[in-house]
Amino acid sequence: MTQYPTLKRLQVSLRSLPNGENAEIWTLDKYRHHLPITCGDKQGTLDRDKLAKVEPCIRSNNEWYTPIEFEKLAGKESSRNWRQSIHFQGPPLKELLEHGHLTCPGYNKSKAKKSTLPCSSNTVSAISESEEEMEEEEGEEEELQANLDEEEVSMEDEVELQGNDCSTQRSDTDQGDDLEEVTDERPRVGQNEFRVICGALSGMLHKSRFASGRCGNSIRTEDRWMSPVEFVAQGSAMPNALWRRDIKWEGQPLSSLIKRKMLVLHSELCDCPLCHTDPQALEEQKSDEDCFFSCGGLGDLVMCDHCPRSFHHKCHLPQLDPSIVEDDHDWVCTFCIWNRYTYLPRTTYEETLMIPVSKHMLPCHYLLLSLNHVDKDHIFAKDPCIDVRGYSSHIVTPMWLDKITEQLLDQQYTIGMLLTDIQLIFSNCDTFNQNKPEFRDMGIKLKEVYEQFVEKVFRRQ
Repeated sequence: MTQYPTLKRLQVSLRSLPNGENAEIWTLDKYRHHLPITCGDKQGTLDRDKLAKVEPCIRSNNEWYTPIEFEKLAGKESSRNWRQSIHFQGPPLKELLEHGHLTCPGYNKSKAKKSTLPCSSNTVSAISESEEEMEEEEGEEEELQANLDEEEVSMEDEVELQGNDCSTQRSDTDQGDDLEEVTDERPRVGQNEFRVICGALSGMLHKSRFASGRCGNSIRTEDRWMSPVEFVAQGSAMPNALWRRDIKWEGQPLSSLIKRKMLVLHSELCDCPLCHTDPQALEEQKSDEDCFFSCGGLGDLVMCDHCPRSFHHKCHLPQLDPSIVEDDHDWVCTFCIWNRYTYLPRTTYEETLMIPVSKHMLPCHYLLLSLNHVDKDHIFAKDPCIDVRGYSSHIVTPMWLDKITEQLLDQQYTIGMLLTDIQLIFSNCDTFNQNKPEFRDMGIKLKEVYEQFVEKVFRRQ
């Protein structure tokens, strides 16, 4: 594994200038506006002013890229964390942002505090009724944390105190015979996410968030971020469960990834943000670092107060007013409101189709958000006539999710018209991709999500 110098070491090594003057590297004229950066084997130049203006800011081979596009160009898109994968003379850009040497509006994730959802009286009632449930859940979380704090430190957390460098590893032999043998199944080179399970609980472990069993909320489940210790405590029914042994990846214990250096344990003296006990740092670990829709855009992220999801203002439905960021009230995303809201149509399915969407905005918003989330590669989001050769000559009436979203926001639909346009996406996909089964399968997967929702919501009497 390549070991990069820390930001502090880089500053020290470059502090002395030829003229005997002392200055930090960021004040040098050659770095005042541009920084040479790398991502994998790709090199480029970062324009600091363009980054601050949320514009394509990395120039490579005479082309301009956003940080996320440059990350994809370098083959690092699986990390979904350009701040960590793009480096300037060693340190990742994340460290430069944290120390204020770079400005990026999307880095300081602001928390919107006010819901702009068009709640009916039923919706408001459902939300208020759910507050008691939330308080009970918070009490359960506090009880779990108390149990974790009282738990005797097991052999798996014993380490040698080898300084505060994050690359210093904890002992890998501290569980002795309890560990299973490592099989021949190997992770991919450069893999940054690992699907893990413990009992009936499953989640995605993110390498960039992993620090140790207790430090770093590195496992993303459906509804929250957890540390490995919390994950095994919730997933395993065994009283003596150990996270290295009982969390499984591809049938192997998590210790197999540590032995292969795919996961690096931080020293107990590490003071990085993952290991830091600062309340703000711990609070940020509860939320996603990127937009829930993997849109690739920059700009402020709005974080839901009741789940880990984060959104750009225009990615959420309904779209959010940036001014709500400074409000002090909790903000709840559409997914959370829908999951706590009982939707009972009072009309038949045929009657529902004739109702304007303005009367049923919550389920319509939820449906489109769900479809956009399933379409992670944005195959059905944009106008296919622009990028797909021969599409307009084969398809009479093209349709895509962004167009449907625009018409929904303008309230130009009845429920029936909305569903008809969504179905048109599926029929167009099937017609155009007769000889391309991989794209047909994507359309089928999206259609299944749509049909399950319509059957559960609009067809229910």
